[in-house]
Amino acid sequence: MTRIDIEDAPGGKMGRVVFMAFMCLLLSAFMPLQVQAYITVLLYHRFDENRFPTTTTSSTQFNQQMEYLKVNGYKVISMDELAECIEGMRSVPEKAVVITIDDGFISEYEKAIPILRQYQYPFCIFIFTHAVGDKNYMSWQQLKQLKSWGGEAGCHTYLHPRLINLTEKEIEKEIMGSKEIMEKGLGQSVRYFAYPFGQYDKSIRAIARRSGFRLMLTSDPGSVGKHTEVDRVPRQAIVGAETTLIDFAQKLKNPPLEVAKRIPPCGRLISETLPTISLTLKDPYLYIPGQVNLFLSEKGRLKAHFDPIKGIVSSYGPIHLTRKTNRIIVTAKRKSDGLFAMDSYLIVLPGKPAPSVRMKYTIYNPGAHY
Repeated sequence: MTRIDIEDAPGGKMGRVVFMAFMCLLLSAFMPLQVQAYITVLLYHRFDENRFPTTTTSSTQFNQQMEYLKVNGYKVISMDELAECIEGMRSVPEKAVVITIDDGFISEYEKAIPILRQYQYPFCIFIFTHAVGDKNYMSWQQLKQLKSWGGEAGCHTYLHPRLINLTEKEIEKEIMGSKEIMEKGLGQSVRYFAYPFGQYDKSIRAIARRSGFRLMLTSDPGSVGKHTEVDRVPRQAIVGAETTLIDFAQKLKNPPLEVAKRIPPCGRLISETLPTISLTLKDPYLYIPGQVNLFLSEKGRLKAHFDPIKGIVSSYGPIHLTRKTNRIIVTAKRKSDGLFAMDSYLIVLPGKPAPSVRMKYTIYNPGAHY
């Protein structure tokens, strides 16, 4: 191969700089694309409760899904291992999965846990403490058994309200108060928290962090990578009686998409109208330019433009919002394996109840889905 001396590059010093930049770009085209391992956190709710078709999973479905993980070489890790990966204390393993279940329904104890024990998979169940011991919910004694089976009990507030509708004082009572109740009831520390309905804003996240939780989990679809924030951990919901094994397998194939900048930022908005939505992707060269998509819950897929050099995907408004919460989702097809990497985050319309408003919690609707 002929040696190229940069001193021979035409155009003097500036020419050499341009030449070096060109050579770096040329060399990068032949270098293997660096793809990081990731973790998929699965989210379940009810089991064999056909009255709630949008949130239930049959025992047959669940067993097939757990068998799929085993046969296809997935490693099911604990919440502690997940936390260590996010905190940078251990490397992210290949094909890793975490199993989480929300609400503490008795069907989780009677139907899901025996299957999890059969496969010896660790798991975490997030409970809201007001329901413990009530009809159709697990008791404290049953929750105490989880640890001996490789399980973990996490916190899901006291009444399971929509935290975005509460005052700061009410949010503190819901999060901190339920953690205290759980630790008394279980006789052990409670280290993990899941936002009810997957809803949060900057204030809610701050209160959850102050409460001393190690990780805080959302319902934002996507997977966990090295850039995941401890108070905004994404989960892939596996719910619905019509969920197929193909659907399940697809949920495992959405690696995280690292976003360097978001407009609007995550959390509460300052207006009900967005002038634009713009996200800057880190390492845009990893993705196929014509396969970058932008979605908004209320509007569906948006007409968007992607600049592959700057890594900016944007959609121009004005975009008028009516829903209290929306998720902004961006996907990009990876050159390395053809998988669609995904990032999502929650935005919330402005407005909160005044601090003087008397506490009125939203009654928990067990049939509502996230």
